[in-house]
Amino acid sequence: MAAQDSGRIVFREKVSLALALIITNAALADVPVRKENKKPTPALDIFADGHIPALRLEINGQGMDSLRRSPRTFVPATVREGTMAYTNVAIHLKGGPGSFRKLDDYPAFTLNFDRFAEGQRFHGLKKIHLNNSVQDRTYLSEKISRELFEAAGVPAPRAGHAGVTLNGEGLGLYVLVEGVNKQFLGRYFKDTSGNVYQGHPGSDITRRLPTNSGDKPRDQSRLRALVAAASEPDLAVRMASLEKILEVDRFISFIAMEVILGHWDGYTLGRNNFRVFHDRETDRLVFLPHGLDQTLQQQTPIIPKPNGSVARALLEIPEARRRYTERVSQLLTNVFKVDAITNHVHEVADRVHAVLEKIDPEEAKNYPQLVRQYCRRVQRRAMSLEHQLTFPSSASQFDNAGFMAVTNWVQTVEVGKAALTQEKDQAGRTLLHIRTEENGAASWRSRVRLERGQYRFQGKLKIQGIVLASDDPRAGVGLRISRRKFPGKLSGDADWSSAGFDFEVQQDQSDVELVCELRAAQGDAWFDLKTLRVIRR
Repeated sequence: MAAQDSGRIVFREKVSLALALIITNAALADVPVRKENKKPTPALDIFADGHIPALRLEINGQGMDSLRRSPRTFVPATVREGTMAYTNVAIHLKGGPGSFRKLDDYPAFTLNFDRFAEGQRFHGLKKIHLNNSVQDRTYLSEKISRELFEAAGVPAPRAGHAGVTLNGEGLGLYVLVEGVNKQFLGRYFKDTSGNVYQGHPGSDITRRLPTNSGDKPRDQSRLRALVAAASEPDLAVRMASLEKILEVDRFISFIAMEVILGHWDGYTLGRNNFRVFHDRETDRLVFLPHGLDQTLQQQTPIIPKPNGSVARALLEIPEARRRYTERVSQLLTNVFKVDAITNHVHEVADRVHAVLEKIDPEEAKNYPQLVRQYCRRVQRRAMSLEHQLTFPSSASQFDNAGFMAVTNWVQTVEVGKAALTQEKDQAGRTLLHIRTEENGAASWRSRVRLERGQYRFQGKLKIQGIVLASDDPRAGVGLRISRRKFPGKLSGDADWSSAGFDFEVQQDQSDVELVCELRAAQGDAWFDLKTLRVIRR
């Protein structure tokens, strides 16, 4: 067993961004937070202080051959850090379909310091992962996302960084992640003997899941109970059943943070990258985040269409859906704070950049630009979420026949001379009137938010004295959506007639701008307000 350098482990009262946010935002009283633990927290120097160790991995020829043949089988290794030497460390390759690399091609590793040498610790930890971060060259997503999950009251293993060499060959910078084991669970739960079930690509609780921790690894009874609860057709009974088997408040926070981060490769959206812990103290299941290297890359709708069966079953319940929306709003206000996050990103990135300049100067040149892009993704995500909360989906505004009335029309003059008025005719109809002169272009516009699908924008219009400008290829009068052309051109005079525009929405929670427009050298157009509607086809 290697000698222990206890001076390297910093046991002092310092909290990470995540814990600071939890403490600051005590107003989130209904969001579960981690329990007080009087034991020293290991590896604060790496995860809180930002120390980036330089690790030299040494694996003999027999071990290298074994990892080439059977990459998931542990072999012994020596790990050196400065003058420290950790011997007989169990090591194997890791990674999913997108991140796994063979031993001779930038591999990722799992290291268990205690497996072959009982009592051995690395900065107080028994188990770590060295992720190659091939899908995130900022090296930031894992660390920032895990801290935000913890700030939301969801237990999450911590992340830092390390420079790595293998048998004297430099591999580069890695993301160092805390392992999920009883040591990790002990920071959050009094009883750590329950199973930790491991999700994998395409898996769900409806299938048998492997366990990577727990005293009864073959026991799947609580997962089966969760499947039964999620399958209950009566929504009120389903909610009561889920409350008995699942930590629902924590699970709502888990879903909310996966959606906020756009974690398309997680449980809620991708049915991938998750862990489930059976807390025997409460006899309930707790979902844990995993595989967070591709967050903040997609503008996920705030009300998702979940792939994970438990998330789907819960969000079908109106009360749970209301609680989820409230939780998203709370987390956006109290946790997903753009300035705090981007300031922290720059602090972490500065340390990463300093290491990259030493071990890979070429990568270091491009790194600041990647960091700026990451910060912009944080900003764009916050703006998108705020917009979605301010202007909720219009799906509920469709009546039983699939019609949605359109209101909140705003007038716009693009070019030339035009006048827009709202008036009533002799029949009492409310009309949107546009008059153009001297090659004018003007429109009435309204925004709606729609789910994915086929739609038709339709209504009735009347025209008088329309003369189209011959040199304007966009000339016309009618209904359309923004960035699309009229299906045909009208001119002259015509009494009331129906007009329509068919379109497709390819992504949920899409903003669509509806346009009633007149582009002409001169003329008048009237649109019957009551008939303007969107039809879901």
